[in-house]
Amino acid sequence: MLLPIKANDPKSRLVIQVVSDSKSSSEMSGVSKEEEKSDEYSQDMTQAMGAVLTYRHELGMNYNFIRPDLIVGSCLQTPEDVDKLRKIGVKTIFCLQQDPDLEYFGVDIRSIQAYAKTCSDIQHIRCEIRDFDAFDLRMRLPAVVSTLYKAVKRNGGVTYIHCTAGMGRAPAVALTYMFWVQGYKLMEAHKLLMSKRSCFPKLDAIRNATIDILTGLKKKTISLKLKDKGFSIVEISGLDIGWGQRIPLTLDKETRFWSLKRELPEGQFEYKYIIDGEWTHNELEPFTGPNKDGHTNNYAKVVDDPTSVDGATRERLTSEDPELLEEERLKLIQFLETCSEAEV
Repeated sequence: MLLPIKANDPKSRLVIQVVSDSKSSSEMSGVSKEEEKSDEYSQDMTQAMGAVLTYRHELGMNYNFIRPDLIVGSCLQTPEDVDKLRKIGVKTIFCLQQDPDLEYFGVDIRSIQAYAKTCSDIQHIRCEIRDFDAFDLRMRLPAVVSTLYKAVKRNGGVTYIHCTAGMGRAPAVALTYMFWVQGYKLMEAHKLLMSKRSCFPKLDAIRNATIDILTGLKKKTISLKLKDKGFSIVEISGLDIGWGQRIPLTLDKETRFWSLKRELPEGQFEYKYIIDGEWTHNELEPFTGPNKDGHTNNYAKVVDDPTSVDGATRERLTSEDPELLEEERLKLIQFLETCSEAEV
């Protein structure tokens, strides 16, 4: 069972500014409720993403050209936004939002989709990725980028990739596309992206999704245990659920240990215990040194065989600036061409 939380384990500080490209109708008729929702969303985004991020929904759709053929931006809010994108050459609108994202800001996605269908020169595609969730991003990237790749081949022109704020999921998908398809090194693409739009794509999710395709998705079950000291509730945040949720542990009354078993794919997963509401790490399990913000987290490292060919590939591609071999890029393209699409 997953329980939503307000993560109070602050991460790095990165100030994000958004410049509006268009005004929504709500701006003309009073926006106090919109402003409150934007404030709350920005706070949740900051806590979950590990960076100070600000999104002003009431200012309307905003975006940046990353390349002449690739735009990253915030969500469309009205059917009129479709026409704004048509005027700048957009042929594919690629939406990554889930229903709760749309409901939160009252966006009528059906009216936007219906209007786009009446236009012969643009296609609206929706592929969901969960907001603020790096693990879901990792697991969804292969199918989502496959759908994007096929749409770009089919439609040509300019592609508009968006989530809600255009700061997490959308830049991550654009960055992955640049890395897998357009021939960029990962950090070369990241540098270009950040020079055009302030955002916070999860690089580790992209690295791991790349390795998952190239070496196969291998999983193992890990076991975590914590000695009871009269605790009432013990939970864990992090692992594969991100810092915005928590998983309860089970107390064995005979051994007096709180425990959790969790199947995880290969990779390193940081986590923290929440004991009766207090965040802490367990010194009897592997833990990181204090990070740049002074926080110490436990971690679980899941590996198959580090001495194998796949292990060497994982080691190389988890480096700071991985570069794909030509045969690896060809394998990724082949995967994108044959993978089942993720459109909903």
